[in-house]
Formats: sequence, structure tokens, C-alpha cells
Amino acid sequence: MATIGDVAREAGVSRSTVSSVLTGRKFVSPETKTRIEAAIAKLGYSVNAGARALATSRTMTYGVVVRFHEAEFSPALATYLVALADAAREQGYSVVLLTEHDGAAAVQRAIAARQVDGFILLNVVDGDPRLDPISRSGYPAVLVGMPEDTRGIDAVDLDFAGAATMLVDHLADSGRREAVFVRWPEELYASGSTYATRFERAAHRRAAERGLRLVHLPVPVGPEQVRATLRTALRDPENPRTLLIHNDAAAAMLPFVLHDLGLDVPADLSVVSLHSAELARLYVLSYDAVESEPTAVVQAAVEMLGKRLASPDTPVQKRLVVPHLERKGSVGTGD
Repeated sequence: MATIGDVAREAGVSRSTVSSVLTGRKFVSPETKTRIEAAIAKLGYSVNAGARALATSRTMTYGVVVRFHEAEFSPALATYLVALADAAREQGYSVVLLTEHDGAAAVQRAIAARQVDGFILLNVVDGDPRLDPISRSGYPAVLVGMPEDTRGIDAVDLDFAGAATMLVDHLADSGRREAVFVRWPEELYASGSTYATRFERAAHRRAAERGLRLVHLPVPVGPEQVRATLRTALRDPENPRTLLIHNDAAAAMLPFVLHDLGLDVPADLSVVSLHSAELARLYVLSYDAVESEPTAVVQAAVEMLGKRLASPDTPVQKRLVVPHLERKGSVGTGD
């Protein structure tokens, strides 16, 4: 099935120029309009009525499309949803959650019925099927996540690769030569979850450059499973006494495990982590950490979607929120 991008290539114009012809929002020269219409006819492109309707009407509602993986930590997702609702309200918008298992079909129905003015997609994965109906229709949307191919859709996320590099450098600069990489369950990486895979690849790349050996420890998200997995790992004398954590459930449960085992940070164990400030406050986490900043990320997403609605012809944006390391004295010196 032809997409708006296919039409743009066939006509030799930008995607935004095709969108202008479809919506009637801006003037396009008769010659260019004729080329675009010819390309539409040749490719059999189906103009979506919902996308055209955005030129004349607004619902003042954003569709938030949530694809929750069972291996993820639901309290962390909740911080994104709350922050997103707050940011949208400041723009005068309400939000509706689209949580169906078949996210692509939910998006298609919302477009066809003109239920929302635009979409914000959470939990984006590489090859995400939810991008197909948005890309075909040219409907306004922003991805919270950075897949390899954004399909011409605006995207924003924390720079997870930069965060991983920052944490590995911090350990290496502190004299650490090996660390247990406390990771998400393997099925989350297999799903193509962008925040997990981008962090993992950058962590391994930088660790190899800095001579830091990483020992994998996949940790499930159920509280008791997390505690049992961490207890077993920390009791093993063969494991490094340094933890690099990218798993919100593990970061949240670690204080309880340390108490169970009578271990102190950094005297007995060095710890660095990537987690949200909200999680740190809730579970009293005192680790050197990069905060995932869900509020900054979703505020940027809402801002970008508002600009896309106001100026549909602007170039596609890809924005990475710069990570910052908060030092709380959880890393010792040397192994």
C-alpha cells in the first residue's frame, strides 16, 4: 500500500508539500499540485479522511497509545502518563488512552473516526506496527522513543546511549574494572524496546573501550523474584562488587536486598543506576544515577505535537534529552 512518502518521492516534492495538497492548509502552485495528484493516481494512494479533517476541526484531545510489555515496571510507566496528562492540560488538551493489544488497529480506528487531533506513542519498539497507519495517513504524532526508522514521524526520548556511556565512564574513572550489568528480562530486548537496546549497546561499546568487564544479570519485574535474583547474585563471591543497573524494578528493590544481607553502599558494594527522580523519591534511592526525566521527555513530546498541529510543513524532528549524572557517593575507588 502506497504511503504519503511514496507520493512525495514520485512527485519529486517533500512529504509536507503532499500534506498541504491533501489538507488544503497552504497554497501549492498549480504545477506542483498537478504532479502530486498524478502521483496519487498512479500509486493508488488512499487519502485518509481523518487527516484531511484536521484542517477544519479539532477535538482538543490527544490519543496516548500505550504498548505495555509485561517485562516492564508499571510504576515507571505511570510517571510518564501522569506527566503527559499534566503537560497536555497546560495546552488546553485532554488525553485518551489507547491500550488495546492491537495498537495499530486502535490507531487506525481513531484516525478514521477523527477521535483525536494527534497521537503520542509510548513504549516504542523498532519496527513498531503502530507507526504504519500514522505514516500512511500523515496524521500528526510524536514518538516517545527513538527507533532506527521513525517513518517520518517526530520523536523524542532521553539519550539512553549517552546515559549508558556516562555511567560506564563514571565507574571506569573511579577505578572499577568489572561490574554486574543488572538488566531487563531478555524478552524486553528481544521485543526491540528502544530504551533498553540503546542503553545496552552503548554500555557494551563503552565498557569495551574503557576495559570494564560486564557480567549480565537479567532481572524479572515481580518484587519477590527481583529480591530473590539480587540476593543470589550478591551472595555469589565470584560476582563483581559493583552494579550497573538499568532495570527500574531492580533499582527499587535493591535497598531491601541490601538490608536483608547487611551490606552497605559504597563500603561493601558500588552502585550506579538509570532511574527516574520519582522512583528515587518513592524508594529512597541514594545511588549515583542518571535520571530518566519522564517529565522533561513528555513535555517535549506535547510541545512538539502542538507545533506539528500548528505548522504541519515543518521538518521532522528527532530530539534527545541530554542526561545528567547525579552523584550521591555510591561508588568506591578501585575493585
